[in-house]
Amino acid sequence: MPTYRVLVRGKFDRPTEAVRATLLANAGTADLADLVFSETGTLAYSRHLGGFSYRVALEVAAGEDATQRAHDQAELMAMELLEGENYPYRDLTVSSTCMDDVKVNRR
Repeated sequence: MPTYRVLVRGKFDRPTEAVRATLLANAGTADLADLVFSETGTLAYSRHLGGFSYRVALEVAAGEDATQRAHDQAELMAMELLEGENYPYRDLTVSSTCMDDVKVNRR
């Protein structure tokens, strides 16, 4: 089963003052170690609350539509996380890299 690193990007869509306060309270806790592709997914954003990214590592069954299935699953995971936290969002875009296709140059 190929492994995909999927990046879902989007923008916060006019969060209420209460949501802004929650987002800002959580924004100071992230560091570079939190910007990983994990199986559960990682949400990252800056204090200006413009855009966000959601990083997830997924294994999907091989096939012609494996990339699309990885995109769909990651987008659904991001939407579930955002909606579960009541974070309004818009303009989601998805990109990915199949780790099985990455070539390592050895010296």
